[in-house]
Amino acid sequence: MKFAPGKHVQRTVAAAAAAVAVFAATGCSAVSPQATTMEYAASDGIVEDLGPLELRNILLVSPSEDEPGTLLGTVFNNSSSDVQLTIEGGSATATITIPGNGKFVFEDEDTEDGTLTGISEPPGALANLPFTVNSETKDIKIPVLDGTFERYQEFVPGGYTPAPEPSSSTSEAAEEGDH
Repeated sequence: MKFAPGKHVQRTVAAAAAAVAVFAATGCSAVSPQATTMEYAASDGIVEDLGPLELRNILLVSPSEDEPGTLLGTVFNNSSSDVQLTIEGGSATATITIPGNGKFVFEDEDTEDGTLTGISEPPGALANLPFTVNSETKDIKIPVLDGTFERYQEFVPGGYTPAPEPSSSTSEAAEEGDH
């Protein structure tokens, strides 16, 4: 004798199957962090917070190792008081004042406040620079770039000089040596 499942059992199995299908379709997002809530540096520079200051897209532009570097990026002050920021790098110190509830954009300034001499790291490396606000100091690794990207060429201390292109006689000599 065979027993056929009742309608109640069939409905229960159908509901369980539907629940499994919904969970299978959405289960990954239930345990994965939401990408849009993660803060990251969307450009070439870094993102850091130091006391009441927000450092955004901070980077150095330098022609080569042991040469001056120009700081680029923006510093936001979230307090109502003026805040002094000191950045030590190479053989120089840059000190700037960010107005209360204001900002300081390094590339918009005509002064030499953002130029650090004797940056020992070559372009492509990270320079570990101490940033000080009030009595709080934090070592921050800042990317060092050169003028390879056109948008940074105007900020290279001393001007940007592109690497020389190999001449045709140099290329022909190298090809002859390969045979």
